[in-house]
Amino acid sequence: MSSKPEQHLKVGDWWYLPQQDKLVKFSAAGEITATADLDNLCQKAVNYFIVNAGRLITRDEILADVWGVRDVSDGRISRVIRVLRVALGDDSREPTYIETIPKRGFRFIAPVAEVMLAQGAELSTAAQEFTPPAVKPQQVAAKPRPSLLRNLGLISLAGCALLYLGWRYLYLPMQDNNIKPFARFDPISSMIGLEYNAAVSPDGRHIVYNHLLPDYETVELVLQNLENFETRVMLSGKDLLSGPTWSPDGQQIAYQRIVDEKQCEIRVITLDAGKTTLAKDELLTNCGAKSLGGRLSWSPDGAYLVYPHTPDGLQHSVLMLYPFAGGKQEQLTIPPQTSQGDFAVRFSKKGDQLAFIRDDGGSAGQIWLMDLASRSSRLLLQLSGSYPMNIDWYDNDRKIIYPTSSATMSVVDVSTGHNAVLFNTFDTVADTLVSQQGRIYSTVGQYRKTNILKVENPLFHQASATEQVFQSSRSENIAEMNPVEGGPAAVLTSRSGLPQIWLYYPDGRQQQISNFTESIISKGMEFSPDGRHLLANIGNEVWLFAEGEAPLKLTQSEQSARDPGWSHDGKYIYFSSSNNGRWQIMKVNISMLQQEVYASDLDYFKESPDGQYQVGRRISDGGYQLTRQDGTVVNLPVESAGFALPQMILRSQYLYFSQRIHENKTSILAYELQTGEVHDLKLEMNYSLKRFSVSINEKYVYSLQGTPGDMDIVEVKIPE
Repeated sequence: MSSKPEQHLKVGDWWYLPQQDKLVKFSAAGEITATADLDNLCQKAVNYFIVNAGRLITRDEILADVWGVRDVSDGRISRVIRVLRVALGDDSREPTYIETIPKRGFRFIAPVAEVMLAQGAELSTAAQEFTPPAVKPQQVAAKPRPSLLRNLGLISLAGCALLYLGWRYLYLPMQDNNIKPFARFDPISSMIGLEYNAAVSPDGRHIVYNHLLPDYETVELVLQNLENFETRVMLSGKDLLSGPTWSPDGQQIAYQRIVDEKQCEIRVITLDAGKTTLAKDELLTNCGAKSLGGRLSWSPDGAYLVYPHTPDGLQHSVLMLYPFAGGKQEQLTIPPQTSQGDFAVRFSKKGDQLAFIRDDGGSAGQIWLMDLASRSSRLLLQLSGSYPMNIDWYDNDRKIIYPTSSATMSVVDVSTGHNAVLFNTFDTVADTLVSQQGRIYSTVGQYRKTNILKVENPLFHQASATEQVFQSSRSENIAEMNPVEGGPAAVLTSRSGLPQIWLYYPDGRQQQISNFTESIISKGMEFSPDGRHLLANIGNEVWLFAEGEAPLKLTQSEQSARDPGWSHDGKYIYFSSSNNGRWQIMKVNISMLQQEVYASDLDYFKESPDGQYQVGRRISDGGYQLTRQDGTVVNLPVESAGFALPQMILRSQYLYFSQRIHENKTSILAYELQTGEVHDLKLEMNYSLKRFSVSINEKYVYSLQGTPGDMDIVEVKIPE
């Protein structure tokens, strides 16, 4: 398997820190100024190159010693090499780090020098050449014996600097209990596409997970042997397959199947004795037609199955208890109307409690516990800047383990509610699970890269031209185009560590306009009509940003807000706010920063740029309506039921909205405001992206297109 350097190294222009397993750069003052942005696999690869510097490394060696397998495609290796070159600032045409040897392999050509602590007056060549990041050597004034004194001074200074480096990066981490280790990932799956929703068999020998192919349409249910890594596709198709969970005897797997938002089923497959063949696939029960994929859990005694369900007429998901012995199913949870529901659940290892995730206003997650004897529930933890796909019980049911953000995994004590970081990670971690044997597994990687395409609106152009106006790296999450021609785009990016909002100007200039001090979740951004100010829905809050102005929070501390939007003249801002478990529309005067209730019968509201039309969604029946300037109200042909709201953009001539046409595809439609006719723009997007924007003059549509990412199942190894 791959090697990891055990000592501090100077690697070209970078420093390798073994305690953090990172490549970093230092300023003259000893502060880290840059960190090589590498996921776990790429970090393992660069470590292997470093310890084998100067030697030709074949592709077979990389496969065997880095991946630990021999069936990974050359394309995957080339991707890792490209990522390494970008992170290190290398150029394949004139390499200074990784040299390609055609048809043979690669060679790491950057100088690698060990940094050794001085002992007495003896220093290694590397130590004498070392300029410590925390101390800058000073010139020594000439004395009667300049060469000797200068050498002794330099030796002493270098020795002190090296001792400082060792104290700062070796001694302090061992003494400071707040500094958590970086976990290592051992790859379990390595398919092209996205592997997620993993569940380990009770005996710890097999794992089942979903695999979404790069077409974002085909979903597989994959069974993998953890001892010999043999994989078998149990089910495959265009339907959404999600949430697999094992029966206690390890012979059955329950899962959720959803067909085109028209049919939702909870099904059970039965395996043969050797777990190599699917013997049966049977319907267990139906779930709500508008349900989205969730996580199921089978009780340790085999008597019950808990699954998410969206009842007809409701907008949120609840948890249902299915008794295998027969009898009536029981609804376990009642989320508030301001929540999108409960969607992931885990039985405790003892089977006496449930842990589940509840949506909080569509912008944050909550971890809840239920005592099954009394059916009483309690909020254990309100998450901020974190929305895990799944959680699990840990430490003999005393704690809940969950991904805190893209860089850490945490635990919360069930009795005290005390929350603490368990370990750090080098890659984005989406969920976690703990096997009966105490092994930790997670889904890591990147879901997608996002490109913004500028398309001439087909409603005004017979032959529409398409232009790519923005392409993300792995650090960009959301991009919003300016409504004014030549105005900057707003981009939410984690390139400097924490997510921040930047303005990207057409001339290449970039400017950071936010200053978040912790990880955040943003549901969307919207520019003012003049393109100067930016609204952002950050968690449950609404913020106002502009270049050269301090960020301003518009919501109050007790408010939970979503879907902010501008008035036609830019003087007011509207947003949905929860009040005693119900939504209402608030109106904010920008100049006075005063709030008032604008509508208590709506939970969604937008105004057209010319002020002639307003769109709202009624709380009473979830239907959308269009209000004209003369007061006329018209019902809109917009699908309003379901777990997630469609995106809507109101302009002067058309109302543009997204409509789901497949489990992983949406299309952009346009409702003509004068005639009521609906037009299909024939512009499709991945459902998970589903965000688009339209220029104020309606000439251009900016749609998000996702480049398939790569997510894998890994076993997490925590350093002792």
